[in-house]
Order: sequence, then structure tokens, then C-alpha cells
Amino acid sequence: MWIFRPIFFAVVTIVGCGGNETAQQSSVQEAACRYPANASTDDGSMSGCHAGRPGQICQVSNGATVNIDGGVSGGTESCKSLCGAAQYELSCTSAGISGPIPDPAASLGCVVIPIPTPSDALFYCCPCAN
Repeated sequence: MWIFRPIFFAVVTIVGCGGNETAQQSSVQEAACRYPANASTDDGSMSGCHAGRPGQICQVSNGATVNIDGGVSGGTESCKSLCGAAQYELSCTSAGISGPIPDPAASLGCVVIPIPTPSDALFYCCPCAN
């Protein structure tokens, strides 16, 4: 079973994969990645794009149970980042379910993350500014 674990966007329960190594790698990646000045936008309508650390996609072994707190019992869990080491995640949301989702600036060089998303959001991997 695959589980998308967003770090920045709070539609799904926000939890991290087990193990300090993954958390340490994320912290190093965030510290090393500078977001371009035009990455985050907000037009006051609650729509826009916001830069943040990449989310993770996790897989649990057959027979495992994902607990309400995000922990796994009766099996194992393995996670990997949705973006590369020199990338950040850009989350773009519309003001409402039927509103248009804003596009990131073409100069950012973002690529959409091919995962299931809510109808009012898209997620991108974009190269760091440094």
C-alpha cells in the first residue's frame, strides 16, 4: 500500500517516516536549498503557490496497519522524497474547489509530481536557487 505524506500541505494527516536519519536528511536539504524570490505567491484570495520541503511517499509491507498517529504496526515502512536532493516542493492551490489552480512561473523550471491530488491543488518539484 502506498501512502503520500506531505510535509507542507495539510490535506492529509501530516506524519513523518520513522527514523531520525530521514528527518536529518530533510533538515539538511531544507537548509541547503534556497527558494527563488518568486516561488511563493499569494494574491489574498487564499490561492497561490508556496515553497517548502519536499513531501515523502511511503510504502508499508503487506499486513501492516497504519495507525491514526502515522506509526506503523505489524509491519515495516519505507519512505522516499518526492523531489531530488537539489529541489524543493511547490504546492499550488486554488481559492476553492471549482477555482483555477495557479501555475508556477515558467522561469522556476518546475515539474509536476505525478501523484493523486485534491481537485484544488497541484504539487511540483522545482530546482533550488543556489
